[in-house]
Amino acid sequence: MIVAAGESLIDLVPDAPPGAGPLSALVPRRGGGPYNTAVALGRLGAEAAFCSRVSTDAFGEALLDGLRAAGVATGLVQRGAEPTTLAVASVGPDGSAGYSFYAQGTADRLFELPERLPEAVRAVAFGTCSLVLEPGASAYEALLRREAGRGVLTLLDPNVRPGLIPDADAYRERFAGWLPYVSLLKLSEEDARWLGGSPEEWAAKGPSAVVLTRGAEGLTVFTGELTVSVPAVPVAVADTIGAGDTVNAALLHGLGSRAPSALDAAAWTDLLSFAARAAAITCSRPGAEPPYAAELVTADSVVPLRGVSTLVCVPDGPPLDGRQAALDLIGDALGRDAELVAVPVERLGPDFFSLRTGLAGEVVQKFGDYRLRLAVIGDVSHHVAGSTPLRDFVREANRGTHLWFADTIPALAARLTPRAQAAGHSPGQPADRAGATDGPG
Repeated sequence: MIVAAGESLIDLVPDAPPGAGPLSALVPRRGGGPYNTAVALGRLGAEAAFCSRVSTDAFGEALLDGLRAAGVATGLVQRGAEPTTLAVASVGPDGSAGYSFYAQGTADRLFELPERLPEAVRAVAFGTCSLVLEPGASAYEALLRREAGRGVLTLLDPNVRPGLIPDADAYRERFAGWLPYVSLLKLSEEDARWLGGSPEEWAAKGPSAVVLTRGAEGLTVFTGELTVSVPAVPVAVADTIGAGDTVNAALLHGLGSRAPSALDAAAWTDLLSFAARAAAITCSRPGAEPPYAAELVTADSVVPLRGVSTLVCVPDGPPLDGRQAALDLIGDALGRDAELVAVPVERLGPDFFSLRTGLAGEVVQKFGDYRLRLAVIGDVSHHVAGSTPLRDFVREANRGTHLWFADTIPALAARLTPRAQAAGHSPGQPADRAGATDGPG
């Protein structure tokens, strides 16, 4: 289990293009660096938990709903009647975000040191406002020292917010005092400039590795043995909110049971590239919306979607264009213990929706014979626009249990019921129809 420890809050994000001005309408979104890291971990398929103090107000309930939707455990969350912290975001022309915080007397500041974390915890991530705002900051610092002392991997992302720090020199001194208890330090170039040190200096004080995020220039890791860099993944940037938090989650999830000191240059290249892909997806959409594991696959892969083992197919694989192709895909799914197969619409053969061949019905029946579910991902409207029987087929399929249509992988994931919550449902049975398309027309 990986624990993200720190604040949750509500980001008020401009509902306008970057640089539109200070009086743009604001849209509330769930946020907070550690909170975003927890959600990203859950969406990547990690066993994750959130350790914090959350308000009992409506915003606090919405924050807990977001954790549960991502499959993040909330048993370590403390509750309080104080209001939820608010962060007003301003987004620059390049998509970079700045924040003004409204945190006086809020619930997350009153976090208390938990008696213990579960024995299954293998890593804890810390950072951002929670290590600044007292009295909670001292409790989080005590948790960092305690968990490091019992051998748990610790990640620190200072994610510096200068407007919240009354004494910069005192904070820099505290930061240096944390380093002997940190396994993996991750920070941005802006953080590094503000802190006034270098990755090599910080690595010498304790961390096995220091990962520096460099925006459009990519990511670099520094250890005592090597320096490895990977480029950023080009993307049309909506904003950068949550990108660094996504990197935290990708690093911890990608490490698995390995220590940072155990990785060689090739392993670091793979891990940093995975984190860069994940961050790029977060940057491509407004607010902190980290990717699901299925959005990061580069070859047909089995990933957990809401606890359902799913074979996610990539667009450029063999087309699903007949009985033998269906049997091949079914065999692949069964061989990997998948319960659901998600096929992008680009993988469907040109005759898949043809009334003449009846291929769609035949393929669906084959999957049903083997107790597998098939999901078609993407816009199918242009395939069935001219045929009322085909539109009816799509609608009826979506009401059944063997074939679904969804616009995106996240929309498909929203319909799935985790095993742990599936009382009375078979794995993969629809929990509801939210977020999925009922077909064109």
